[in-house]
Formats: sequence, structure tokens, C-alpha cells
Amino acid sequence: MALRVTSGRPLLESVTGLCCGSAERGTTSFGDVPCSEFKRQTYDQDAEEQVGDYNALPEIEVDGGAKYRGQWRNLKMHGHGKLTGPSGECYQGEFSNGSPNGKGTFVAANGNKYEGQWSMDRAHGRGKYTHIDGITYDGEWNHDVKSGKGSETWPDGSQYEGQFASGTKHGVGTYCSSSGAVYTGQFQEDRMNGEGTYKFADGRAYKGQWQLGQMNGGGSMEWPNGSKYVGAYTLDQKHGEGTFTWPDKRFYKGQWVNGKQHGRATMTDSSGQTSTGEWVDGEPTSAELKP
Repeated sequence: MALRVTSGRPLLESVTGLCCGSAERGTTSFGDVPCSEFKRQTYDQDAEEQVGDYNALPEIEVDGGAKYRGQWRNLKMHGHGKLTGPSGECYQGEFSNGSPNGKGTFVAANGNKYEGQWSMDRAHGRGKYTHIDGITYDGEWNHDVKSGKGSETWPDGSQYEGQFASGTKHGVGTYCSSSGAVYTGQFQEDRMNGEGTYKFADGRAYKGQWQLGQMNGGGSMEWPNGSKYVGAYTLDQKHGEGTFTWPDKRFYKGQWVNGKQHGRATMTDSSGQTSTGEWVDGEPTSAELKP
């Protein structure tokens, strides 16, 4: 039997961090995480099944320079044991028919660590992965891929808790940044996408539609001073039909382009008097339209 180091298939796929567009945070990545695979090969020495405390059993050198100390059945690693690779990578835990299966801990040569459930040589079930830079994932796995419910944390205090699919944040979840911003809603392939609420660190709050990490579609934004916008967004900017209300109840209802009033609109003052006209690049074309 041998421990085979295979760089072609990492235990953990590279992880792209939350992309919040211009709203909050750019892309963060684990990077490619190499890991060892344990593959069964032929062991040409007679061995009976061994039971009891495997630490008391002799350490046997197997193919490829790997060493195994543990229980056997029918010439296969089976039960509890410890398998150490030639570069120092190590798996300690349960084996079944020659492969890690059940509960176990894998520590890569560079210090990255996975502790949890295994199925036929792959992380499968519940487990926690800790990268040497302090990034962690604790949750459900499906054949070496983050899938199901889980949580990620970063060294700066940022964290995500929610659903994963195919190794990415996908489904419903909550992301809390180290700056104090919080997003709760839908994700698609590591980005805010669908319906969600984003509370900015400065007190603003947006509720509405997102696309590929940016405010896009219908939504509403509220400011700490009581101002509010309800309408269309494109690429994080007010764009299309929308209504902006000031704290003193004045409001603008009309067209927006790239975040500014632009086009035909109606302005209503705090007393309820209205005037209609044209706006260009955020400025009214006549004095009576000025807020």
C-alpha cells in the first residue's frame, strides 16, 4: 500500500471570496490548495488483522516511502491508523478497505488542516478546514467540495454563514465584513445575486435586487438622516425611474442616469406644491424646480 501525492486534484478547490462590487469588498481567494490523496496499492507482506491500540503496533513502510501504523484487514488498512507521506503530510483516523473513511484528520506538509468526516478517501460529510493563513471553513462537504451549510471566516474578522454549492457561496447566506457592513440574502457563485439587504458601515441600508455583486434592478436605499430613494439601479447607481425623498418630505420623482437626476421629472416641495420640468446631470433647467 502506498500514500500517493497527487497535485492534479486538490482536496479543496480554490475559493473566491465574496465580491461585493463597489459597494464594499473586492475578491478574496484562498488560492489553490494542494493536498495528498491516499490510494491503495498492493502490499506484498503477509499480515493478519490487528486490533487494539494502534499506537502500540509497529510502523510499516509501504510503497512510495510512506509509513503506516495501524490496523489491517485482508492486507488492507482497515480500522484506526496513521499514514504519513514522504513529505510529512499525514492522515490519522479511520480507514476502510485501504482508504480514509469515517472520522479523521489530515495535515498537509505546509500545515493546512482538515478535520472531520471522510468517505472513500475524500472529505465528505461534516468537517473543518483551516488554512495556514488563518482562513477557515467549517461545514458540510461533498466529495472534497464545500457543499451544503457552512461558515467561512477570515483573519481580519470577516465571516460568511450560509449555503454553499460546488465549492462556492451559493444560495442564502449572511456576510459580515470587518468594517461592520452586513449583507443578508441570495448568493450565486460567491457573489451577491438575487434579492438581498446590505447594511453599510456608514448607516445606509439597501434592500432590493443584485446582479453579480452589484445593486442592479429595483431597490430602495435609506440614509441615517431620513432620506430615501426607491426605484431602479444599474451597476450600483440610481438609473431609470426613481423617487428620492428628503427628510423634510420634499421629493423628486422622475428619471435618473448614472446616479444623477436627468430627464423629465416632478419636484414636490415640503408644502405639497409641485412643478414639472427637465433635469440635466443632477441640475434643474429652471429655478422653480430647485429643491
